[in-house]
Amino acid sequence: MMRQYRADIDGLRTIAVVPVVIFHLGTSLFPGGFVGVDVFFVISGFLITQTLLGEQGTWRDALFDFYKRRIKRIFPALFALYICVMAVAGWLLMSDQAAEIGKSTIASIFFVSNILFYSQSGYFDGELNNNPLLHTWSLSVEEQFYIFFPLLIFFTRSWADRYRRQLVWALTITSLAASQWMVTRDTSAAFYLIPFRTWELAIGSLLAMRAVPEPRSAWQAEIGVALGLAMIGYSVLFYNKVTPFPGISALIPCVGTALVLLCGERSAFMAGRLLSLPPMRFIGLISYSLYLWHWPIMVFYRQIESRPDNMDRLMILAASFIAATLSWAFVEKPFRRSSPLGSRTVVARGAMAMAMCGAAVISLAALSNFFHPISAQAKEVLVYGEKTGRAEMMRTGVCFLTSQSRLEDFDFKRCMVAPHDKPRILIVGDSHAAHLYYGLNRAMPDAHILQATATGCRPLLNNRGDPRCLALMDKVFGDYLEKTRPDMVILSARWLDKDVPELTGIVQRIRRTTPHLIVSGPIVEYDQPLPRLLARHIDQQEPIDPHRIVQVYDLDQRIGAVMRKANIPYFSPYRSLCAPQCRLWVTPGVPVQFDYGHLTQQGSIMLGRIMARDIRPQLATRSDVSTVAALQ
Repeated sequence: MMRQYRADIDGLRTIAVVPVVIFHLGTSLFPGGFVGVDVFFVISGFLITQTLLGEQGTWRDALFDFYKRRIKRIFPALFALYICVMAVAGWLLMSDQAAEIGKSTIASIFFVSNILFYSQSGYFDGELNNNPLLHTWSLSVEEQFYIFFPLLIFFTRSWADRYRRQLVWALTITSLAASQWMVTRDTSAAFYLIPFRTWELAIGSLLAMRAVPEPRSAWQAEIGVALGLAMIGYSVLFYNKVTPFPGISALIPCVGTALVLLCGERSAFMAGRLLSLPPMRFIGLISYSLYLWHWPIMVFYRQIESRPDNMDRLMILAASFIAATLSWAFVEKPFRRSSPLGSRTVVARGAMAMAMCGAAVISLAALSNFFHPISAQAKEVLVYGEKTGRAEMMRTGVCFLTSQSRLEDFDFKRCMVAPHDKPRILIVGDSHAAHLYYGLNRAMPDAHILQATATGCRPLLNNRGDPRCLALMDKVFGDYLEKTRPDMVILSARWLDKDVPELTGIVQRIRRTTPHLIVSGPIVEYDQPLPRLLARHIDQQEPIDPHRIVQVYDLDQRIGAVMRKANIPYFSPYRSLCAPQCRLWVTPGVPVQFDYGHLTQQGSIMLGRIMARDIRPQLATRSDVSTVAALQ
C-alpha cells in the first residue's frame, strides 16, 4: 500500500538538514544544528512504520519487500560515496590514514560504524572530526533499528492495536530513560549507540500507529505546526556543544518534529504553504544526498585549506549542494524507480553489493599503501599520535574524568588529599590541566601535586554542561578549599574568549582560602594532530606553520594582559613553547604534543620544568619555615 505524498515532510527534511550542514561548517549561526539528526530520526521512524504497517503477505514476504525498498533507497548513493571517499583518501592522505578510513568504510557498509566510532571516542575524539565517514553513524543507528523493529511489527500483527501501541510506548519510555541515565555516565555511548537512540525513531513510529490524538480542527493544526517548528528552532539556536545530549534535552526537537508530522496534513498555512514552498521541497528531496556528501567535502577541503574563511565555507556549501543534486538526479532517482526484480533478488544483490564494495575498499587501501609508503622515520613519529600512555599520564578515569568515566570513579583521597610535610599544589581544570600533572609531578618531587580535572571542565563559577564537571567544581570551590587549604591552586583549561571576564571572579574566590594561585593560559594548537603534521613534513615536506591556530596566540595575549592588570600570576604555555620559535620536538623523534594540543609525556616533563621555575619563587615567599626548607 503506497502512502500519500506529503510535501510538508520534504520541507521538514530541509529544516533538519540545513542546520546540520551549517553547524558542520563551523559557524556560530546554528550552535545546536546537530539536532537536525534527531529530526531525521523521528521522520524516519514515522515514514518507515507507515510502510511496515502497509506491507501485505506473510511476514517473510513483507520483510523482503521492506528491505528491497531500503536497499533501493539508501545503497546507491551511499556506495557511490564510499568509492569516492576511498579514491580521494588514497590520493590526498597518507596511507595509514587511508587504511583507517577504509576500516571506517567497512564498518559503515555493514552498518556498525556507530559502534566503531564509539570505541574510538572519548575526550580526545576531536581526531574523529578528520574522518570523512563520521556522519554515517546515524545511518548505522537507523539500520540497526530496522533490523529488530520490523520483526516487532510483523510478529504482533494478530495483536489488538492498543496492545501494539502499548508495547511501542514501553519501548520508547524505556529507551528515553536509559538515554538520560547514560548521558550522566557515558555521553559517547548515549550519543552513538542504538539502545539510547531507539526512542527517537519510536516517537515517529507511535505517530504512524496513531497512538497520539490528532488535531480536531485546522486552527489546532496550525498551532501544532507552529509550536513544533518553534521547538526545533529553539534547539537549533540555543543548544550548543556543552548541552547534555541526547537524553531529556533531545525531547524538545523530537517532540517538535512529532508535532509537525502530526498536524502537518491539516495545516493549510504553516505546513501547506511554508513547508511546501518549491525551494523547501527541493532541498528536502536532495536532503539524503546532501547529508551524505557535505561532510566528506568539508573534511577533505580542510586537508587543502586548513583555515577556511567565510568564502571557503560558501564554496564548500555550494560544492555540497552541487554534489547532492547530481547524486539525487543521477544515482538516487534511477535506482528508486520500479523494478521487475523480485524482493529476494534485490536483497541478494544488495548483499552482494556490500561484499563487492568492501573488497573494493580493501583494494583501494592497499593501493594507497603501495603508491604512498610511509618512511620509517615518519612511522616513528606517528606512534605518538596513538592513544598509548595517555591514561597513565593524565590519570584518566581516576583523577581525570572523561565522558566515559563516572563521577564515582574519581578517587578523592588519591587525587586531592596529601599530608602537610610538603607544599600541596592543586591543579584544577580540563584536559589542558590534566596534561600538566605528569610533568609537574616529576619536576617538583619536593611538593605534593594534587589533581581535580574532568572532560571539558573549565574551572569557572558559572559552569554549565557535563554533570561530572559541575559536581567536581562544586566540590573543589565549595568546602574543599575551605577545609583543606592547599598551598597553591593552578587553574588551567582550554580557555575561550568568553571566559576571560569570569577568571578574575574565580581567582578572588580562591584567594580567600589559598595563599598562592597561578592561572595557566592556552597552549599552542594545530588544526591536525602534531605527529601527523610532522610525519607529512618528513615525507612530503609540507610546512607546519600554516597549521598553527593563530587565534590561540591572540587569546593568550588577552588573558595575560587581564591577569597582569589584576596582579594575578600568569603562566603562558604558549610563550614557553613559542619563544622565539614554536618547539615541535622535545628531542629528535619525540614531538611536544600528541594531538592538536595535548602534551606527550616528554612534552609534559619539558613544560613542567619551565612551569616549576615560576612556581618555586611564589611558594618560597611563604612565612611557613618548614615549607621553605622543603623547597630548598
